[in-house]
Amino acid sequence: MNDILESSNVICVILVVCSGLIAYLLSRKSLQQKTYYKKIIDNSANIVVIHDLKCIVTANKTFFHYFTNYKNLDDFRRKHICISDFFEVVDGYLSPPKGQLTWLEALSHSREKKDKVKVKINDEVFYFLISASLLDVKKNIYAMILSDITEQESTKHELVSLSIKDKLTNIGNRKYYDDILQEHITLAQRYPHEFSLVLLDIDFFKKINDSLGHDVGDQVLREYTKFIGYHLREVDIFCRVGGEEFVLILPHTTKDKAYILTQKLRMLIENHKKITPITMSFGVVQYEKGDDAQIIFKRADKALYRAKDSGRNKVIIG
Repeated sequence: MNDILESSNVICVILVVCSGLIAYLLSRKSLQQKTYYKKIIDNSANIVVIHDLKCIVTANKTFFHYFTNYKNLDDFRRKHICISDFFEVVDGYLSPPKGQLTWLEALSHSREKKDKVKVKINDEVFYFLISASLLDVKKNIYAMILSDITEQESTKHELVSLSIKDKLTNIGNRKYYDDILQEHITLAQRYPHEFSLVLLDIDFFKKINDSLGHDVGDQVLREYTKFIGYHLREVDIFCRVGGEEFVLILPHTTKDKAYILTQKLRMLIENHKKITPITMSFGVVQYEKGDDAQIIFKRADKALYRAKDSGRNKVIIG
């Protein structure tokens, strides 16, 4: 991870130097010099784009190594004003500026020399370090430089993913649960943010391991977590927090709505009957003012044990 950060810092320095260099080079008046400079810029591994506030003025050859669907700039301009059309809005990456500033103005005023963008071109995702420099104040001409850091970012995302996923089931692990729960508690403390927490546990799972073996037990865990995940909403968070114990964080959901959702899950699980038939018990609670991570978990845990004590294969609201 340190190597990735060091590489990113080196690239940042290169971006800053290149921005200044382009400003200097383009200010020269000699036609011969400009020809040389254009050749140098065309051979750069970075995308270099000269842009006014309306459209791209020119771009180097590297631009077309990525934007392969366009024969030339005229072809690109017919469909797009700026490459920002391809930027993905994702946490941790450059987002559309607020207020009256354009992308270029916001970038050129940015004090952060490590602005990153996620770009989707022809269904392929790239990551770039990006900077912009004002070349001509009167004409509002900017130089934009994008340096490809896709390999570094992909490696970083893979490492992060490995650190927050349960190896057996490929859903969130305990660390991820702890982190995401705290985020929702913080939101609920600051804003009107409802969410519910559900603990769910496979009934008599020890009997499965003892009678059918741990390999079958692992198959059951993989099969039913995949099955449950398929029936959850996109916003729901599903994590494994123990051997056969799982947790759901349901954003924007009251305990009554959570009860309806988990009752549906309970019946689906009972009827699934893959690998070996199982049932699950559920404890449902809603965030209450004053809850911290330990308190809300304990309340859900008590509801879960009430479900088990009253016969299992039930949903109990705490």
